[in-house]
Amino acid sequence: MKARFALTGLLTSLVNLALHSLVYFLLLKQFFAAHPAGTEEFQRQLVKGPDHMVLWALALSALAFGYFITTVVHWSGAKNWSGGLRAGAIMGTLFWAGVNFGLYASSNNFSLAGTLADLACSALCMTLSAGFAAWLLHSGQRPHEATTRREPVMTTLT
Repeated sequence: MKARFALTGLLTSLVNLALHSLVYFLLLKQFFAAHPAGTEEFQRQLVKGPDHMVLWALALSALAFGYFITTVVHWSGAKNWSGGLRAGAIMGTLFWAGVNFGLYASSNNFSLAGTLADLACSALCMTLSAGFAAWLLHSGQRPHEATTRREPVMTTLT
């Protein structure tokens, strides 16, 4: 399981980074430009251009997110794609709500529209990545193998 977990974390890192990149370049970049938090000059100072990105930090961020998602999915007990989506939707919505509303409350990074758009898109990316992680953690296992270990199971509040 250790090797499978390590591989799943690495691949989930790549999936999550690819999804976030696609969403940003296909949707959010234009949305943020149409709903800026400040002046055009402020936005240029706030966001680094591709030629000024710190790639090692981007790689570490991607790995941290991938292993965070994989760890939460493992702890949730999700055994398949749909279980991962369920855990990912809860995790992604709560995580990104905390980040986005915290930034909205304390900085000039986002407009309210930008906050909500980023929350929805980022939570979706994390949800899909969690589905992938759950699927990969248990792919190739027979149904009884995926359920023989006693692991904590995420329950919903009722």
